[in-house]
Amino acid sequence: MSRPVYFTGSGLLCARGDSPAAVADALWTGDWASSQRRLGEREFPYFSLPLAEPNWLARAERAIGCIAAQLGPLHPGAPLFVASSSFQIGHFEQQGAPCDLPAANAEFSRTIADWLQLAGPRYSLSNACISGFSAIDAARSLIAAGQIDEAVIVGIELANNLTLAGFAAMELLSPSACRPFDARRDGLVLGEAVAALRLSATPGRWRIAGLCTGIDAYSMTGPDPEGGPLAAVIADCLHEAGLTPSDIELLKLQAAGSPGTDLAEANALRRVFAQAMPPLLSLKSALGHTLGASGIAEAAALIACLDSERIPATAGFADPDPEIGLQPTTTRCTAPVKRAMLNLVGFGGGLATMIVERR
Repeated sequence: MSRPVYFTGSGLLCARGDSPAAVADALWTGDWASSQRRLGEREFPYFSLPLAEPNWLARAERAIGCIAAQLGPLHPGAPLFVASSSFQIGHFEQQGAPCDLPAANAEFSRTIADWLQLAGPRYSLSNACISGFSAIDAARSLIAAGQIDEAVIVGIELANNLTLAGFAAMELLSPSACRPFDARRDGLVLGEAVAALRLSATPGRWRIAGLCTGIDAYSMTGPDPEGGPLAAVIADCLHEAGLTPSDIELLKLQAAGSPGTDLAEANALRRVFAQAMPPLLSLKSALGHTLGASGIAEAAALIACLDSERIPATAGFADPDPEIGLQPTTTRCTAPVKRAMLNLVGFGGGLATMIVERR
């Protein structure tokens, strides 16, 4: 048994707004400002949530409550899939040492389920930046097979020093701004997001036409600069969806301003799309790279943009890089889009591509 799977609801809280529609409006008007986050004697640009609670756990609960209100009534038995890179590490940091640690960070998923008043099965997925699409893929597989009828997917990434310090230690953070595909790109800008999607066998406006994941084992930290592994995942996703490159009308890039990853993604796109390159859009320069939550947050934001038929410009891009040879959208436009592709490239080699199709 194989059933189509649809998006039937979404919720989003990030630096750009407190709902998918509000975020789409902010992207359209060009609201791309970030704040700063201090780490020791250094400061980095950072996309923070507009929440003032000093207590980490109370802040997380308020954020979950915000997206729950956007999702509407949930069936108490709905399965919950939680995607995160850091789970509640920020809570442990705030407690200080020594503190009582749970058997696993994934226990935080139980807390989120309680906040959402969900008593069904809970699943935790944490494979770096593709965690969100991995969670969607897991839920989609069960729905398509007829084992469940609906699922709630939550992506959560909240501020903590460990994550920021790790990326800073590897010199992966930009000191100024995220510049996707730009000749002057010099690193990532991190951010917070809490987002949710409802998946269902009940028809909705958008269907998952294809979703494929893969691994790039070129190195422990960076992708193959030629883009071969990502190109293979993109091609597999098109094949699963029964589409050709020319059927894709918009492509949401990974493009987070990383010198190596941006180049690898560009080379992968050239391998697959050649002369049929669709318009390219990066959202990380306006939302921040929200790591394990990025797949859910960016999917919710993009679908809201597509529902309003408004395609924003890509923030931070100014100077084309001859080596990349591609450039993202530089002006906003109004256009109906029936099929869009979304890419994710994760630290450590995770790859994921999803195609959404309007009914």
